[in-house]
Amino acid sequence: MPSGKVRSSRRLRSWIVEQVSSGKYPGLVWDDEAKTMFRIPWKHAGKQDFRKDEDAAIFKAWAEFKGKLTEAGQDSPASWKTRLRCALNKSPEFKEVNERAQLDISEPYKVYRLVPINEQGVVEPEKKCKEKIIKRSKRRRSSSSQSSDMSPVKQIKEEVTSQLLVENILLPSEIPVETEETVQIVTTIPTDVVDEITLDVRIEESVPPPAADQDSFNVVVHYLGHNIVSRYIQGSDVRITYPSSSVTAPTHAALNCRFPRILLPEPPTSLPPGPELQALFTLLPFMEKGVALTSTPQGVYGKRFCQGRVFWMGPHTTSTGLHKMERKTEPVLLFSKEIFKQQLNSFFNGGERPQCGITLCFGEELSNTEDPSSKLIIVQITLPWAEQQVQSVESFLKSIGFLQSLASQSPQGEITLDLVPVAEG
Repeated sequence: MPSGKVRSSRRLRSWIVEQVSSGKYPGLVWDDEAKTMFRIPWKHAGKQDFRKDEDAAIFKAWAEFKGKLTEAGQDSPASWKTRLRCALNKSPEFKEVNERAQLDISEPYKVYRLVPINEQGVVEPEKKCKEKIIKRSKRRRSSSSQSSDMSPVKQIKEEVTSQLLVENILLPSEIPVETEETVQIVTTIPTDVVDEITLDVRIEESVPPPAADQDSFNVVVHYLGHNIVSRYIQGSDVRITYPSSSVTAPTHAALNCRFPRILLPEPPTSLPPGPELQALFTLLPFMEKGVALTSTPQGVYGKRFCQGRVFWMGPHTTSTGLHKMERKTEPVLLFSKEIFKQQLNSFFNGGERPQCGITLCFGEELSNTEDPSSKLIIVQITLPWAEQQVQSVESFLKSIGFLQSLASQSPQGEITLDLVPVAEG
């Protein structure tokens, strides 16, 4: 997977300010008393009175500072000028002031303004931002469909500020159920760095699964605190049941139908003998018809069919105490997708990490104060699709936290990142 070097271009501003203040370059002076604008000489190299050592001195100094002075094709005043012009125009820290420029006099010059930090972080209207994101996504999909042998990894080159990243990349109200693009930032900071930090950025595009396949379950069954069954179910339904000895065991095709079943097995011989084990043998036949779970757009519902009692705990209960799943009643909402979305937004803004699971207890009461490992049968159900969204927010917050720490190293609390694609080696 290609990687890119991200170089801090914050030093351009400090370098320019230092050179203007030094007074050693002819024509490079402040244009106002507040020192918010500066003049830079702009004489064309083709003019008869062009003086290379004077009129191109500032451009040559920048090329030398960047280590480009000795590169092939980079030793002419025109190339020096182009390099600094591009750097100034790309950087959000500078704004050309065309109305103050004088280009038709004997000593022509341009004027640039030092853009304040609060103006560099101006956020585009929400609608416009969304339109730009949608257009970029369409272009990527179109490009991918036109060439089947193209790498799904997108190489980019753009300039952003940490403030824009914090405010624009992902708004709390726009956290998706499935992320279309993930960004992993792996950092390498040499110990002797003074004004340049190198990052290794990998940008990987993943295609979300179809809407019908977003729901899934991780089901783990415990007998007396021992892990007995672990199953992953891709889909919106699952039934946990004990197979009656008088009924023929279901076929593999039946187990993989739209409503797959997880069968509670006989207790293994590895469990310690005693009254608890005997109670487990007694309880299992009462779980014959089991419990069914169904995921809908509103959330995950549970329905009890067995004779044995079923108690449950979940992150979205509105009352304390025991929660019993009754027979012959409407399905119970065990996990609310709407509440999860609200908790995810809160987590994005500094709240607690959302829980992504449900606990069922068969045959015994279960409360928040009890140890589940002491129960005869505990079924722990986690929702991979929800856990993935929480991990995506965690990864994003970690990346933003690192960028903010970089910005805090700047005297003005801001850093500009210039992303440059690097060919795969």
